[in-house]
Amino acid sequence: MLKHSLSRLSIALLMLVVIQPAWSNDYAPKTSAPITTEAPATAIKNAKQPFPGILTGGQPSEAQLIEAKQKGYKTIITLRPTTETGNWDEQKIVQGLGMKFISIPVAGIAGVSIENSSALISALSDPADYPVMVHCASGNRVGALFALDAGLNQNLDTEQALEIGRSAGMTSLEEPVKNILD
Repeated sequence: MLKHSLSRLSIALLMLVVIQPAWSNDYAPKTSAPITTEAPATAIKNAKQPFPGILTGGQPSEAQLIEAKQKGYKTIITLRPTTETGNWDEQKIVQGLGMKFISIPVAGIAGVSIENSSALISALSDPADYPVMVHCASGNRVGALFALDAGLNQNLDTEQALEIGRSAGMTSLEEPVKNILD
């Protein structure tokens, strides 16, 4: 009986090691203290919860921002420049709801840079600002900036960095990010 239980335990542990991505314990955006806050699920476009306390994805609607506030979000970070945000004032809505608003304009592929990646990581540095929603139009730029941070600042290899980016929403920017990392 004990032999079978140990065997099952060994298999279960092996499955955890095999299933868990290689980078999962090696990467999280740097903060001044460990983040233990969860990022509540919110139905923004391409929503992902890649790291503790962080929800990534596409542009939230006003109703989704209200929902985010109700679910306890403290900070909204947009990577969209004002030239692509249309005729509504996200900053005014977010601040009116009592949440912190941070804008890091990432204008398409040209804005996917080490500087903007560092600005995003810096914006995520205070645990008191969590949970945080980080968005662009689709989540693609969000994931790209996390991939750059993982590869350039935390020294993960290119494939691990790209996987981190994909987990946070990167899609069509994968090739340009790979070129920066290589």
